[in-house]
Amino acid sequence: MVMAVGCSSAGSTPGAAMFHLTTHAFFKALLFLGAGSVLVSLHHEQDIWKMGGLWRKMPVTSITFGIGALALAGCPGFSGFFSKEEILMLASERQPALFWVGLFVSFLTSFYIGRLCFVAFLGKSRSKLVHHVHESHKIILIPLLILAAFSLGGGYLNLQTYFQLPIAHGEMGRMTMFLSICAFCLGTGASWIFYGSAETEKFNIKLLAEKFYFDEFYDRVLVRFQQAIARIAAWFDNWILGGFLVRGSAVVASCTGEILRLFQAGSLQVYTYLFCLGSALVIYFTLMR
Repeated sequence: MVMAVGCSSAGSTPGAAMFHLTTHAFFKALLFLGAGSVLVSLHHEQDIWKMGGLWRKMPVTSITFGIGALALAGCPGFSGFFSKEEILMLASERQPALFWVGLFVSFLTSFYIGRLCFVAFLGKSRSKLVHHVHESHKIILIPLLILAAFSLGGGYLNLQTYFQLPIAHGEMGRMTMFLSICAFCLGTGASWIFYGSAETEKFNIKLLAEKFYFDEFYDRVLVRFQQAIARIAAWFDNWILGGFLVRGSAVVASCTGEILRLFQAGSLQVYTYLFCLGSALVIYFTLMR
């Protein structure tokens, strides 16, 4: 979506980005809710290698999750395919380098979501926990079915524009569509080859296991820098703004009032005495000069 906005020309509406935002809302919500359905049935177990064969116990959840996965991967006919094609065609015309990046990301998306589906939903059960799994309540299944319908057919909301794209882009548009479908097929096929009947993780790559070290990067660069800025801002707010300017001025005004209050004793004798003393001081300094 961000790439589509960046590829949009100045003054034009980011139609491809908004279209993908709409379809993305359907299938991503479906995937999150489907994952929640599984977690509730598995008593919040999140390790997919302790799952397997869930489609036998949770057919509705499995089918709807599969629809969301195909939409995310960009399977032809599903909503994500149509919106992703618009973005790739836009990038191929205006930013070819970003097009190849997007195409590679499409391959990775098909691969990782295929891995999840093959390991968690297909195959055989990998733990005793799966034997006690049952389908979720209808309060979860009804939203899953609704979101699955939109994930499957939401792309047809902009079908006319979609079919005009290959014609408008000519040979490049047809080649872009072909490469996009190839990325989906290769990613899904690779995930089936490596994880279709896998019992354990095939790729023990530390970079992948550590999620590309994004958490460490955020912690050491962004979070610590943000915390340092926050501490400086808190000190400035507490001592300079709040202490010196706000509370300091209040203390000065309060002390001045307390001092002046000493001269307001409410006694006529004291006022007479101070008046006479003041008059004497005025006369003294006048005569001395």
